[in-house]
Parts: sequence; structure tokens; C-alpha cells
Amino acid sequence: MIKLNPLTLIILNILFPVVIFLGKGMKYEIICMLISIVVLLIYKRYLQIFKFIILYVILSVIAYIISTSKIILLADLFGTLVYIFLRMIPVMMIAYILVKDIKSNELLASFEQIHLPKKLMLSITVTLRFFPTYKLEMKMIRESLKMRNINIKITQPLKYLEYWIVPVLMRMNLISEEMTATAMTKGIESPIRRTSFYNVRMRSIDFIFLGIVLIIFIFLLIKGGK
Repeated sequence: MIKLNPLTLIILNILFPVVIFLGKGMKYEIICMLISIVVLLIYKRYLQIFKFIILYVILSVIAYIISTSKIILLADLFGTLVYIFLRMIPVMMIAYILVKDIKSNELLASFEQIHLPKKLMLSITVTLRFFPTYKLEMKMIRESLKMRNINIKITQPLKYLEYWIVPVLMRMNLISEEMTATAMTKGIESPIRRTSFYNVRMRSIDFIFLGIVLIIFIFLLIKGGK
């Protein structure tokens, strides 16, 4: 299977917000969305493509309703939030691949290729690995509550705090400590350059892909600025 270098995905996730917010108009969002769809196709994430497209359509409809609504309070409260979330969908799509398809060792080895500071490497790696682990922990807490026949609602703040918020905070703290310890075990703090089993060098497909993306973005920004 063809795979892109993790650095290529990270560069895309840096470029997307810049292009989307510098550019004016929906065409920038759509182009970034199409590029993200191509990346997901490369990794054969067909179901996720469908889910992200549905999410994009739903948010677009909500954004249109809010923009045409005469209720100023509705636009002030939710307009900006929906607008930002809508524009961040291409970033979320690439981040999904980084979380689901890229191993932490592969990610660390890629960062070392560009001599990224070790503290920054550790922060990014722990952050990307935190969310899937956090999701699993939430599932375990939910199942534990069901086993004990404990029903909690937001309308019961004290019970919600005791049985949900406190366990979540405790698990979050433990997860961050465990993942930091895991990264340190893999030699992240070693002054000696680490070797890696993974081939993380930028290949011709990465340069070609990034080159095409950059040409498209430069063309759009120049054309849009006229």
C-alpha cells in the first residue's frame, strides 16, 4: 500500500489553516477537502470519507441557516463556532490519519529527520496518541457505570461530578503520565540520535504530492488576490 511520510501529513495540516483563512471563499475549503479526501483514499479510509462529507454537508447547512437567520443572538453565539469548525474539517481528516494509521515510533523517527526539539517531539506525539486512548477510557468508564446500574445526567450536577467528571480527570492525568513514560522508555530524551526500524525518509511520492498541492495553493491565492 502507498503511504505518505508523516511529515507530509503534518505539512498539509500546517498549510490547510493558512490557505483557508488567508483565502476568501468556499473554493479554498473545497480544495483542501478534496486533497484530504485523496489522502484518505490513499489509506483506504472509505467509511471515514463518507462520514466527513456528511459532517461537512450538515455543518454547511447549519452555517447557511445561521447566516440567513434574522436572530442576531443565534448568529453571535453559534455563527463563529460553526464557521471555524467547518473550516477545520480538512485538518481533522488529516489528523485522523496521523492518529489511526501512523505509529508513534514512525512519527518520532520522522521528527528526528528534521531535528525537531525533543520536548516539542514529545508534546506532539503524546497529544496525537492521547485522544484514541482517552476515547477508550471513556468507553470503559461508561461500561463501569452500566455494570453498577448508575445512571447520571447533567441535570444532576453533584452526581455527574462524582461519577463522571472526577474519574475522567483522574484517567486523563494517568494517561498523560503513562504516555510520557512510554515515550521516555523509547529513548526520546537520549542525547544520542535514535535508530528506527521504519523508513521515514521523504520519497519521490511525497515531494510530488506536496509540489502539486503547493502549486494549486499558490495559483488559487494569486488568482484570488487579483
